[in-house]
Amino acid sequence: MDLIDEIKRKIKIMDLAVEYGLEPGRNDFIFSIYKKENNRSLKIYPETNSFYCFSSGHGGDVINFYADYWRTDIKTAIKELAAKAGISNVPLNYKRELPQRNKKELSATRIPLFENEMEFFEERAAIMEFYEGLTRTEAEIKAIKEVMDKRKEIQLLVYESLEKFCYGVDDETFDYLIGKDRNLCPETIKKFKLFSIKNVNHTQEYLRDNFTMYDLIISGLLNKTGYFVFTNHKLIIPYLENGKLIYIRGRRLHKDGDICKYISPYNFAGNLTLKRFYNTDALRRIHYGEALFVCEGEFDTMVMEQTGARAIGIPGVTNIPSDKIELIRNHNIYAAFDNDEAGNNAQGKFIRLLNKPVKTIKLKFHKDISELISER
Repeated sequence: MDLIDEIKRKIKIMDLAVEYGLEPGRNDFIFSIYKKENNRSLKIYPETNSFYCFSSGHGGDVINFYADYWRTDIKTAIKELAAKAGISNVPLNYKRELPQRNKKELSATRIPLFENEMEFFEERAAIMEFYEGLTRTEAEIKAIKEVMDKRKEIQLLVYESLEKFCYGVDDETFDYLIGKDRNLCPETIKKFKLFSIKNVNHTQEYLRDNFTMYDLIISGLLNKTGYFVFTNHKLIIPYLENGKLIYIRGRRLHKDGDICKYISPYNFAGNLTLKRFYNTDALRRIHYGEALFVCEGEFDTMVMEQTGARAIGIPGVTNIPSDKIELIRNHNIYAAFDNDEAGNNAQGKFIRLLNKPVKTIKLKFHKDISELISER
């Protein structure tokens, strides 16, 4: 019998947990071995002799558990567990082969849950395991999806409420948007539902009065200490999907020391990645054979659409959404990236990902599409 299999057969995680004073609670949860906490977040699976810590994202088999508990390496863990199990002749240079895991399972079970999501997750997983005849792993994958769906519902509600509370842009933001740097017309500002944080304190009061701290953390508007993400970024750029606001991004109006120009929501919920296309609703309006411009940044996208073209944007050269490329692969694409080294590199990466002939907009005397169009 393989050494690893022999260790797993003879030593159980549950026994180790009890030995270490980590008495399991409801549904075989124990306190995390990775940090101090008030509520149990590490679940032991006796049937597979494995574990997963929902608060840290760590998991694995009995060897991983032992190594992580004692803060040692896998080689040492194997040697010590083999001795503990009474297995003789343990080779000191034994190289452990990591088990192959289903990618879908891996991505699902690595999503950390908040404490108030644990009960819902356990309840849904148990129901699906019992009534649908799923394995525990299959049930947990489906339960995780339901947790993520609930998060998206909360995010949508918070973003829509924020947009309705702020509604539109104030005079300062309006002047910035129609100025020579942006050259947007009022119709474009309205079309893309741009709005501004007119008063940071009043906005925070509104959010705290209407939503729980959990809701606001899930939405990414507050961090875990209660700091409002858009405190220094007045202009809010909504990302719309089928007309619904699914994501937002903040922009500074003026230079302010070392503060970044753009800022995105905190990604505590795990699904608020910036790697997404901007203005995907353009794909619903495009006709067969019509050009689709892929721009670098939201403003170039808005300016291009303002001319009557169809355009989507990539929010920065490091945020090409490789997992969304199939959305645009069959369109007649024109790449319109900024005229600098970063833009040229990103354009090359984008074309390689697309893996098809792409027409490019060559900018020789202008830094970006917005500047080119403004001088026409």
